[in-house]
Amino acid sequence: MESLYGGFDLAQLRSEDTWHAIAPSLHVCDSAFWQSQQALQLDDTTIDTLAQLTTREGYFQTDPVDWQLPVYDMANLIHALRQLRIPPVFGFVYDEFWLMYVKMQPVLARILGDDYVTLPNVWAWHIDPAANEHGWRPHRDRGRASIFEDGRPKILNVWLPLTDATPINGCMYIVPADRDPTYNTAEEMNMQYQLNDIRALPAAAGSMLAWNQAVLHWGSHAAPRIATPRISIGAEFQRRDVAPFSEPFLEPGTQPTFAARLWMIAEQFKRYRHHHPDDAGLAFLADNLVPGSAS
Repeated sequence: MESLYGGFDLAQLRSEDTWHAIAPSLHVCDSAFWQSQQALQLDDTTIDTLAQLTTREGYFQTDPVDWQLPVYDMANLIHALRQLRIPPVFGFVYDEFWLMYVKMQPVLARILGDDYVTLPNVWAWHIDPAANEHGWRPHRDRGRASIFEDGRPKILNVWLPLTDATPINGCMYIVPADRDPTYNTAEEMNMQYQLNDIRALPAAAGSMLAWNQAVLHWGSHAAPRIATPRISIGAEFQRRDVAPFSEPFLEPGTQPTFAARLWMIAEQFKRYRHHHPDDAGLAFLADNLVPGSAS
């Protein structure tokens, strides 16, 4: 099992040198690079509109923004990991994957409060149409316990496409909160929405999408054609003034250590095992990636 990943063993996956070699154009725990980054430049009207949409419809979506980060290289990195049979979530070894979320501070603070926190929950997807792959099936995450009565979120999923997400390669679909009759009710698992209320969310690379954890959403099944894979990343954030949904909290602008990144990646394998029940490799990494964690 230790040599499943493109010839890399556990010791190599635990080494910063390995990751520098895989993607020399990206950064691993580079303090100077991290500190040189600036937040997204968005005007107050735009930010207020995104917050209002999140409350009313349960989500927001934007056109591509100026990240001042190499989104194309980040997508290529995820594709390279897939070719090496290394799980795509290892992209979070690199600073750039964290910095996209750090740069969203003005938006996240407006929606979740100035003292919001980052949760230790991240993921990355590589959905290949040629392999007839699909995203996760229709689901609500934590349901109505994760929103206030007025629809404001206590916790927010932020999903960022690194390649164009289309109906052909498996873009996201959502039932907007204001079109979902059982949303934020005790009957939330009794799905009663109309098919013509489903909203497709095709998104160009570099866009921003976010939704609360009560809204019904899914990644569609890609068409088996030759098309660009849908490569995307996700992370979670919550208000500090409500009970923790996951722990430990991370401070949004703080650069995680390399050891912390490996720990979080291993935790994701445990958290999302149910989505990949037949993947023995993920189970192995969940139990063995962090030294001393073997069960």
